[in-house]
Amino acid sequence: MPRSIWKGPYVAVNLLQDVVNLARKHPEWWNKGRFLGQKAPEVINTYSRASTILPDFLACRFGVHNGKSFINLEVQEAMVGHRLGEFAPTKVLPKHKAKESTSVVKKKINPKTGKAG
Repeated sequence: MPRSIWKGPYVAVNLLQDVVNLARKHPEWWNKGRFLGQKAPEVINTYSRASTILPDFLACRFGVHNGKSFINLEVQEAMVGHRLGEFAPTKVLPKHKAKESTSVVKKKINPKTGKAG
């Protein structure tokens, strides 16, 4: 079930504080630059995967922890309302090696003679 509307979206308090500190440190970027497509001056690392992305987070860069490392994420308009953890996958699918066919044997060609050897 989704969160109750009267409670509002969940955002970790320390994450909000980090975004406010970013806005205070770089007011020129916060007021103009982020709407002109400039990249955020800092990455905010967080372990709070359950926090909802707010419209105030637009163009901010977050490092979301996936259990092993921080996955860099730049917030775009389509991400508003989703959770940070949705964009940092925790599982890596195993990669299997391609099977080699044993029936076909490739012969190496000698570059000097041009014959298979």
